[in-house]
Amino acid sequence: MNPYDRVTGLFWLLLSAFICIESLHLGVGTLQTPGMGFMAFCLSVLLGILSLALFLKTIFKKEKGEFSSTFSGTLWKRVLIVVIALIIYAVFMPKVGYLISTFLLMGFLFWVVKGTKWWLALVYSLLTTIITYYCFSVWLRLEFPEGLFRL
Repeated sequence: MNPYDRVTGLFWLLLSAFICIESLHLGVGTLQTPGMGFMAFCLSVLLGILSLALFLKTIFKKEKGEFSSTFSGTLWKRVLIVVIALIIYAVFMPKVGYLISTFLLMGFLFWVVKGTKWWLALVYSLLTTIITYYCFSVWLRLEFPEGLFRL
């Protein structure tokens, strides 16, 4: 167990308690008529539960952790590739459109970064694009850049 986990867990627990109290001042409301602080309250409770679990884990687990560099073992090449791919995606999505750019991004991430077989990468990227488009565009009625497709 990392020795810093106890401090980190305590910090996030205190922060979640503060956010929870402040969201109560905004008014939580009910499930049918949520108030201004409803989302903040729910997320702060979730953060509090997770940080309490981390804090308690450090107390009851008796292993001594080794100090290591925070970024040791990070695959910097992959991180850089993903960041560049996301920048290219953000630049070209308004021009090309959501469907094509998302399909290409997800295919690239599945195939090149993750190392999935090419045909599985195509299937996964197609499913991801269709599901996200349906959820956000059809259910939530958000507008995406149409680009080459005028749907």
